[in-house]
Amino acid sequence: MLILPLDRKPTRENFPYVTAAIVLVNLLVFLLLQGGDRQIEEQAVDRYVESGVLAEEWQWFTDWAERAHGLEADPEEMDEWLPEPGEWSWSDRLRLAVIDSEPDFHRDLEAGLVIDPDSEEIARWREARERLEADREASFTRRYLLYYDEVEAGSLIMHMFMHGGVGHLVGNMLFLVLLGILLEPALGGLRYLGLYLISGLGSAAVSLTVNWGAATGSLGASGAIAGLMGGLAVVYGLRKVRFFYWAFVYFDYVRAPALVLLPLWLGWEMLQWMLFEGSNIAYEAHAGGIVTGALVGWLLVRAGQVNHETLDQDSGPDVHSDRKTVAEARKALEALDPVRAKRLLKPLLKRHGDEARLWSLYLAACRLRSEDPDLDIAMKRILRLPGDTPEQRELVVDAFAEYRRLRGKHLKMSAPLAVSLAGRLARWGAVDQACFLVDVMARSTRPIAGLDEAAGLLADRLECDGDSRARRYRQLHQRSA
Repeated sequence: MLILPLDRKPTRENFPYVTAAIVLVNLLVFLLLQGGDRQIEEQAVDRYVESGVLAEEWQWFTDWAERAHGLEADPEEMDEWLPEPGEWSWSDRLRLAVIDSEPDFHRDLEAGLVIDPDSEEIARWREARERLEADREASFTRRYLLYYDEVEAGSLIMHMFMHGGVGHLVGNMLFLVLLGILLEPALGGLRYLGLYLISGLGSAAVSLTVNWGAATGSLGASGAIAGLMGGLAVVYGLRKVRFFYWAFVYFDYVRAPALVLLPLWLGWEMLQWMLFEGSNIAYEAHAGGIVTGALVGWLLVRAGQVNHETLDQDSGPDVHSDRKTVAEARKALEALDPVRAKRLLKPLLKRHGDEARLWSLYLAACRLRSEDPDLDIAMKRILRLPGDTPEQRELVVDAFAEYRRLRGKHLKMSAPLAVSLAGRLARWGAVDQACFLVDVMARSTRPIAGLDEAAGLLADRLECDGDSRARRYRQLHQRSA
């Protein structure tokens, strides 16, 4: 299941600068500080394998595993499909990872419960192991990983800015940006940063508590980002936000109170934690982050440290939430019922005045009735569309062509609309339509403000197209200026 808040677009006034800075820090840490870690690990393991110790250690581990219980991997089964130690580097790294995941083996080895602790083999193994760990210490990731058997202040902070791969980084940063667009303006940059860091620490605390003593660790911003999820749900509370959800094969947009997201997000992480025990994804950290973020968000709301103007701001058009109404309007058109279709579409057009698809449906409804008085009104409203999308531009061009057929040369259009439309048509490459409109204005007995600018735009476009008509409109531009 995937739930993404998609409620608002960033503007210059509410741009999430702190979110952008956090993304940049994560990116720089991954590229510059972690960038060479894979090569460091490979070289360290290769050197360890070349010493011949890994083959011996694997045999000791296999013997020890016969007496141990509850191991995650069976070394004898692995030997059936893995090449011999020293043949392929990836299999060597896999064997070493399996050995390192069982700290009891090394404790028993040092205690003399596997082989003679005073033997030459153990001495050689200790020397190679010390060199391996020293080589690994050059890895930034290993130095600042959040280990489950020890706690260091640097790791508590740094682990939430590190990632295990490109996919891990991109997925986390996508969530961070979408949450930041909504949450940072509502809290302010410093409080938002504080929420991120405190949530990361709360997430780490839960992960350490659950996994304490394990010979592994975790890294990633997901715990801190989960805290932003919990914070968003509580800070926005019962205010409705638009979000995208994907469950199995079904997906859609819906608007619902933000607080509804808290049990959904938390419940999903808890369910995965129970179902996928032993996974390399730290679901317990996600759950801890969500709870921490929700608590911090609640404290901020109680203390009045939220921007209510931002929280109460209308998120803008949401045509997806009116999908059922649009479907009903389409059915009315199919049933040749323009009155019902227009009645359904008018409220939508008030909320989504620039939505080309809605205007296309409304125009189709007007065409169903002979001499519908709303047709002229609808066309003039369509002709004012700015053309921000290809759908808008296509609709405006088609609507003007139809308007010409209906009105001929006797256009009932205000001069400002005609000038604006001519300029837009010229910019979009609908030069024949633009030429017609400029010619109509040029024949007017009264001067038209902006005609020179429209003629100039048309001349520029025709010159770019190599059209011989450019000269005539350039002259008109100069005469009208």
